[in-house]
Amino acid sequence: MNIPHVYFIGAGPGDPDLITVRGRDLVSRADLVLYAGSLVPAEVVACAKPGAQVADSAGLSLDETHALILETVRRGGTVARVHTGDPSLFGSVREQTALLDRDGVPWSVIPGVTAAFAAAARAGVSFTVPEATQSLVITRLHGRTPVPQAERLRELARHRSSVAVYLSADKVSELTAELRLAGLPENTVIVVGHKVGHPQERIIRTTLAGLDADMAGVTRQAVFLVLPAEEAPVVPSRLYDPAFGHGFRAAARPESWTRLAVYALTRQGLDLARRIAAMAPADLFAPRRLAGEGVCGFERIADQVHANFHLHHAHVFVAATGIVVRAIAPLLQSKATDPAVVVCDQNGDNVISLLSGHLGGANDLARRLAAHLGGRAVITTATDTAGAPAIDTLAAERGCAIADPARIAAVNAVLAEGGTVTVHDPQNDLGLRGNAEWRDFFELSEQPTAQVVVTLEASCAAGLVLHPRRLFAGVGCRRGVSRDEVLQALREALDAGGLAPAALAGLASVDLKADEAGLLEAAGHLGLPTYFFEPSVLDETPVPNPSQRVRDRIGAGSVCEAASVLAARMKNPEARLIVPKTVRGNVTVALAG
Repeated sequence: MNIPHVYFIGAGPGDPDLITVRGRDLVSRADLVLYAGSLVPAEVVACAKPGAQVADSAGLSLDETHALILETVRRGGTVARVHTGDPSLFGSVREQTALLDRDGVPWSVIPGVTAAFAAAARAGVSFTVPEATQSLVITRLHGRTPVPQAERLRELARHRSSVAVYLSADKVSELTAELRLAGLPENTVIVVGHKVGHPQERIIRTTLAGLDADMAGVTRQAVFLVLPAEEAPVVPSRLYDPAFGHGFRAAARPESWTRLAVYALTRQGLDLARRIAAMAPADLFAPRRLAGEGVCGFERIADQVHANFHLHHAHVFVAATGIVVRAIAPLLQSKATDPAVVVCDQNGDNVISLLSGHLGGANDLARRLAAHLGGRAVITTATDTAGAPAIDTLAAERGCAIADPARIAAVNAVLAEGGTVTVHDPQNDLGLRGNAEWRDFFELSEQPTAQVVVTLEASCAAGLVLHPRRLFAGVGCRRGVSRDEVLQALREALDAGGLAPAALAGLASVDLKADEAGLLEAAGHLGLPTYFFEPSVLDETPVPNPSQRVRDRIGAGSVCEAASVLAARMKNPEARLIVPKTVRGNVTVALAG
């Protein structure tokens, strides 16, 4: 028996294949299919069941459509109210649902594909372009339906974001005038989708200069895609950049990461930059007029910094602090990933730690530079000026990953103000137990509700969670296994033990697998080292699940369990097996720590 219900369904732009599976299913089961025939082709609702009432609402008023819906619902029927595109965009859903709420009729909205997205797909264009625009504005021109003054097209287009303009096919001259008032150049790319998804579909690619002429004969059912970034240079998305790490892939550092980037703006500053470069491996950058052997020249320092920022672990500027702040400001992302930034005056008297003082190492670098130059290190981080330890620095020194860097500030604030932080660290990974140096700052707690929790587990603790990197995965696999098979098996083993991926310190296996491409690629993807052991060494390691079949084949009764334990004991002689052998397809995994 049907439960009376009204479904507002986005039919998509017109192509019967672009309605969602859920939308089509509901249309096929509805007792009343009410569709906006002025925009939704009848073919979209041709899947209605035999005996269903199918009605075109194009000629009906709001009251008349509501009366039809109410009549069906009161008979115990289900209604599919089918709108073009997506119901939430330039639709009349709000006033219809208000009437249904008034009459106590339940309703739901099923989203659909809107014309702007269908037109962009047909044209093969993107609304968001890396480093050019990351926003899309959806609007319409002022007409019988008013548009607030602050939302007039000229105001919105000034942002140089992508813009999709609906319901304005009969106002092309006004549209071009508004875009010109916004300051858009004449070569701005504009894609017009006319009757997108219909048999008469046209996709027109033009420019602001050519729009009027190219729109001849088009007076309705068109969407305009204004794309200021369409001709921008192709910049690969950082999501797939090997240097861009995230929860599923560790960052692969470029070769230049171990070198300093040192910048100077004057001849005197360049002399000091050369002294800095003598202290550690470095790449030197200066204005083109000063460039010479061993110095890369640039036109604008902001452009050079933009190109370098994620290629070096630290940047040292012999320049005014204000210039440096303006150059780096657009590039900042997170204290967990931003490189160190240090600023020196051209005499080397003051060496300022400007960015990533703790995790990035800028404070330490500033101190070392000041000692090298005979200057004074300027450190402003609260814990350092208070003579207190910083939890993020301590975590880095002890090889712990920080689960949520946003929680660092609260802990460091307590330390900077002379308070004591409670720490739950059963294995003494931070080395606080018996350490008189930190006795006034940290109090060890047996409770996992402490302000800092040190654990291998994927903890949901309310405080700052640190994951000690001492978890080793032993991996056994068949020849030819893929990287993704290894990664999936690792994920499942970690999940089975409730363990944090950030706690992984390395992968281990038998030396027969030292050339196994899939295993090595998985380790590289995770940014982890690999360890390989001879079969005789593995076979001497007691494990709970040895296999005679494996021993007969390679000379050791266990690969994954024994390898994980042996690798973990290189770091901690007390390490034990935490997750025994788990099998997933062609891969076996065990975890020890």
